[in-house]
Amino acid sequence: DATGMLLRAARCALPFHARCALPFRSAFRFAHSGRRRGSAPPGPQPFRRGGDRRTADKLRASQKLPHRERPINNQDIGELNLVFLGTASAQATTSRAQQSVALRVQNETWLFDCGGQTQMQMLRAGIAPLSVTRIFISHMHGDHVFGLPAVIAMCANSSMQQVSASADVRRWEKIPLQLVGPVGLRAWLRTVLANSYVGLGRLRLQVHELHGLEALQQPKHVPAVLSGVPPLHGEVLAPPIWPEQGGAWSVPHPTAHGGRAAPRAPKMRIRAVEMDHTVPTVGWLLEEYPRPGSLHADRLLPLLEAHGVEKRLLGKFKLGTPIELPTGELLQPSDFMDPPTSRRIGLLSDTRDCSRAAAHCEGVDVLVHECTNACTNFDRQRGRGPDTIRRLAVEHGHSTPQMAAQFASEIGAKRLVLTHFSSRYLGSGSAYADGVMNEIRNLAKQHYGGPVTCARDFLRVEMQVNGEVHEHHPPRQPHEEWPGNIFKTASEAEGEEAVEAAAEEAVEA
Repeated sequence: DATGMLLRAARCALPFHARCALPFRSAFRFAHSGRRRGSAPPGPQPFRRGGDRRTADKLRASQKLPHRERPINNQDIGELNLVFLGTASAQATTSRAQQSVALRVQNETWLFDCGGQTQMQMLRAGIAPLSVTRIFISHMHGDHVFGLPAVIAMCANSSMQQVSASADVRRWEKIPLQLVGPVGLRAWLRTVLANSYVGLGRLRLQVHELHGLEALQQPKHVPAVLSGVPPLHGEVLAPPIWPEQGGAWSVPHPTAHGGRAAPRAPKMRIRAVEMDHTVPTVGWLLEEYPRPGSLHADRLLPLLEAHGVEKRLLGKFKLGTPIELPTGELLQPSDFMDPPTSRRIGLLSDTRDCSRAAAHCEGVDVLVHECTNACTNFDRQRGRGPDTIRRLAVEHGHSTPQMAAQFASEIGAKRLVLTHFSSRYLGSGSAYADGVMNEIRNLAKQHYGGPVTCARDFLRVEMQVNGEVHEHHPPRQPHEEWPGNIFKTASEAEGEEAVEAAAEEAVEA
C-alpha cells in the first residue's frame, strides 16, 4: 500500500551502509500493526534506533497499541554451570578472590555477590559482560558488594562499545540489568555510581530491595542512608519485594519498558530466605520449573492405535491433559509418565544459623554453604579445639564445616560445596593447600554422607538435565603466576620457601 511504498522509497534513498543499519522489517511491521486494527498511527513511522526507538515507545503509549512480545521459551534450559569466581571471606589472598558465584543458564549469566575482584575474575573465566542479566546480593558487607560498581561500569562500557546493535545490546535496551538485595542496596548503588561519574550508556538498571527482614527491626541494622538519593539516568524504578506466607521472597523476572515481562526468560524460580548473620542477610534458592517426565510410549501407543486416537494429542498429554478414549475411559498422564523432575540449587552465604531456610532447601541437588573457620592441625597444635573455633565462628556470624554438614544432612542435600574460607586457608592447589582442604572436607564428612567439595576459585559445577553433576577443577597455580611481595629480600624469600617445603613434606608424610 502507500505506506509501504513510502517506506521503501525512503530506505532506497539512503546510503548503502545506512540502509543495512535500519531494521526495515521491524519498522514495516510496526507501521502495519495499527492499520490492521483500524487505527493507523499518524505521521512517519520511527525506526528502532537510539532516540527514534524511544519515540516509537511514546507513540505506542499514546496510541495504546498492544506491544508484541515473543513468547516465553518453552524449551529446556539445558545444563546449568556454577562457576566460583571468588571463595575467600573478608580478606582476599593471592589464591582466593572475594566472594562471588556465577550461574550460566542458557545464554545468560547470573551473579551471586560481587566481591572486590569479581570484574577481573569474570575476564579470567571468559564471562562476557554482555551476558550478565541478573545480580543477587546476599548482604551489604564490603567483601560481597565492593566489586558491584566495577561490574556495572564494565557492563555499561561494553554496551557503549558494542554499537553494532547485537542481540545482547538490544536486549539491554529493552530489559534492564536486574539487581536484587536487602534494603539499602539502591541508595548505596546510586551514591557510588553518581559520585564516581559512571555513565550507564545504553544499559538500564532495575534494583529490587527485599523488605520485611526481621533483622531490620533492630535499629543497629537499619542502613544509614535509605532515601534522598536521586535515581540514576537509565534506572528503571522497581517496586519492593515483600515476603510470602512461607517466609520467602519470590524474585520476579526482569521487566521491560512499561512493566512487561522479559521475553525468553529462563524457566527458573528464585526465592530469597533470611539468614542469621551480623547484618541483614539472605540466601538464595534456585528451582527449575518442573519438566515432564519420560513418556512410556510402549504402553500408551498400542492403546491409542487400538481405539483410533490420533497421536497429535500426545503434546498436550505430556503437559498434563488426559486423553479420553471412545469408550469414555480417561488416560491420566501420571499413569504413563515418570514423575516431573526439577533441578534445585541452594546458595547460602554468610550465616551462623540457616534453620529458616531448611523447609525451602529440602532435597536440593547442590547446596553451596559458607565455611569460614575450621579446626585444623594448625589450631590443635596451638591449643584451640573444635568448641573454641565454633564459638569464634558463631560470634562473627559464620559457620564451620561441621555446622554446614549437619544442615546438609538435615535437609537431605545431594551434594555439599563449601566456600567462603578464611584467608588462612590457601586455594592455590599446592600440596600444602590441598592437605588443609582435605582436613576440612573430612570434618564435614563426619556429619554428612554425600559428596563434599571444598571450592577453589574457578571451580565449575556442571548440572546436566538428567540430574548428573560433574565437577571441573581448575589447574594448580604455578608459583610464577604470583610474584608475591616484590620488596622482600632474598634471605626472606628463601626462608619462606623453606617453611612451605617443610609443611608440604609434613603433609605428604
